[in-house]
Amino acid sequence: MKKKTLMSIVLLAIIGTSAVFAQAPTLDKIFFVDYKVSNDRDSYDARASNDKTKRNGVIVIPDTYNGKPVVAVGNFSSAPDITGFILPNSLIVIRSSAFANDTGLTSITIPASVTTIVGNAFGGCTNLTSVTFQGSGIALDNKVFRVFPGDLDTKYKAGGAGTYTRPAGGEVWTKQGGFSLSGVWTRADGMKITIADNGANIVITGDKPDNGGKLSDTYNKR
Repeated sequence: MKKKTLMSIVLLAIIGTSAVFAQAPTLDKIFFVDYKVSNDRDSYDARASNDKTKRNGVIVIPDTYNGKPVVAVGNFSSAPDITGFILPNSLIVIRSSAFANDTGLTSITIPASVTTIVGNAFGGCTNLTSVTFQGSGIALDNKVFRVFPGDLDTKYKAGGAGTYTRPAGGEVWTKQGGFSLSGVWTRADGMKITIADNGANIVITGDKPDNGGKLSDTYNKR
């Protein structure tokens, strides 16, 4: 019994150590510059390594560097061999085009600490199919370009924190645990209607079989 107990402790120690190593920052793939907002020199901005051969795999960005928090991230765009990012809980800003065209990226978790994501941050991420927001109310600065592909900007603004998914390359995102009415439906009288549910409102369109007219109604969610 003692041998089994000892073996279990050893295995748990090995597993725990492996988990720690798996989360260790990949500092050889990152360089840090002073966060240049309001002349702030007490925090860092994380950027991709200048060595493009190192822009691959899963990149783990630390919460702190040289004792200072890492509050912004950018310049990891157009790196198809990057398959994932683990973002720090100190992160505040995701810069414009930070991860744009990273076609190897399939999922990402946005920490609750993030307050702003700038337009095109995830533009061209054609294989991004799962995004988890740990917090609500992030400002999506998308006046020029959408932050995310498809309609996720709108869905997040309406739905807040949670996990959103879509088919690869699809335009429509759905919040997991929620329900979307989007699709083609058939009424009891045989009339086919199309429903577009964008999270904030529902648009119903179709043909009226009784008078040949068109149906087009918008309902705002409350």
